[in-house]
Amino acid sequence: MGCSLATSLVSEIKKFRRDIDPDFLFVEPSEMVLTHEMRDVTSMGLRDVKYAVGPFITLVDGPAFEVSWEERRPLILGQVEGADIVAVTRSDLLDTGRVQEIIEVLREYTGNVFQMSVTGNAGLWKVMDILYLNS
Repeated sequence: MGCSLATSLVSEIKKFRRDIDPDFLFVEPSEMVLTHEMRDVTSMGLRDVKYAVGPFITLVDGPAFEVSWEERRPLILGQVEGADIVAVTRSDLLDTGRVQEIIEVLREYTGNVFQMSVTGNAGLWKVMDILYLNS
């Protein structure tokens, strides 16, 4: 993450925390940002404003996984390896066997990976439980 983008994000997080004081703030970075970069940036603001940084969640698009893994593996690994949670999204668009194959590939790099889909709320409660436990 570039220095000016990081500084801008830290400034906005601090401002949001002071002005609105939300219970939760979800930040969805560009798919080009590595998880360790986001950890560094979110901790920068803690010098001036106190807030809890919750778990880092990486969403992996199930139907696009094969192409993404082939073309951008280092980027995907940089997002997966530093994440607290990895969710294979849009899993309802894949057969169960393919979802499990993706999970097994990712499990080599992270311990907490599961499928997620809005259809039938697959994985949604697992994420909510983890967020609740970390709040």
